[in-house]
Amino acid sequence: MATSYDVLVPGSSLAFEGGFFGISSIVLIEAAGKRALFDCGHGTTRRLLLEALARKDLKPSDIDLLIFSHAHFDHVLNMDVFPNAPILMSQDERDYIEAPFEDDPATPRYMPALLAQRDVQLVNGQAEILPGVTLFPTPGHAPGHVSLELTTNGSPVVLAADALKTAREALSGIPDMEIDPQKRGKASIQQVLRRGRTIVPGHFPTLYKDEAGAISWTDVQELPLLIR
Repeated sequence: MATSYDVLVPGSSLAFEGGFFGISSIVLIEAAGKRALFDCGHGTTRRLLLEALARKDLKPSDIDLLIFSHAHFDHVLNMDVFPNAPILMSQDERDYIEAPFEDDPATPRYMPALLAQRDVQLVNGQAEILPGVTLFPTPGHAPGHVSLELTTNGSPVVLAADALKTAREALSGIPDMEIDPQKRGKASIQQVLRRGRTIVPGHFPTLYKDEAGAISWTDVQELPLLIR
């Protein structure tokens, strides 16, 4: 069976004064008969995620693995929807969440307690985590951030998560939120751009890179607001 991916919840960078909606991309990966989610979102996207799974005739129990790009709340707090799925993340990020930086606004301080109840598998450096799916370090937005690379139809795809959040970061090469004293975000953006022809950002529609390196996208960010 070929390795494939499907963006179940497209990421969005839409925000409001004083905060943001936290709509991060959630991607289903199928490889060698296994189904994995790359990130799983939080309360804002829970219904979107469940409805997207249902459209594919899938239930939460059909997910075999959760892969966390990093431990920010908007990427991980739906983990309780998948109580029996093992969690895979980088050793660096697992170490970091034990003592997050004081000015880190996005890593829940109770993450170690949540993970203590789960089967957590840790990866150091680059590794093939499923057939045809390579995890590689992309620190900067978070100290232990990782992204994924796979190939579909002969073309490399990078699931970047927040190593490359938006088209602005892709075009400017400048990370707009870097919780990393070593300032490795710029290098991680460039690594994502080098490795991928198709790039799924953490908070923006899918990006496409042509042979000359020009970046484009076709989808738009939509957020209908309902007053109730």
